[in-house]
Amino acid sequence: MSDSPDAISERNADVVRRYLRVFETQDVDELTELVAEDVLVHGAGQHVRGRRYPEESVLTPGLSNCRVRVDDLFAAVIATDAAGPGAAVT
Repeated sequence: MSDSPDAISERNADVVRRYLRVFETQDVDELTELVAEDVLVHGAGQHVRGRRYPEESVLTPGLSNCRVRVDDLFAAVIATDAAGPGAAVT
């Protein structure tokens, strides 16, 4: 039996909240449960692979030790074309 769309959505939202909480707690060990070792990271004009990049972000002064309030979560669609996978907000 597969999970309902609502159950999947809630589970995904929980993962996002846990990920954001890591920036407050600086508990990078929790990232091992949340982020794949070979995660593809896009940002600041870079496209890199590896969990160490989000770990470094958590430990960067100014980006860590902060509390994030989530008012609303919405889905993103991963589209793949000739250039490869990319995220598009829906």
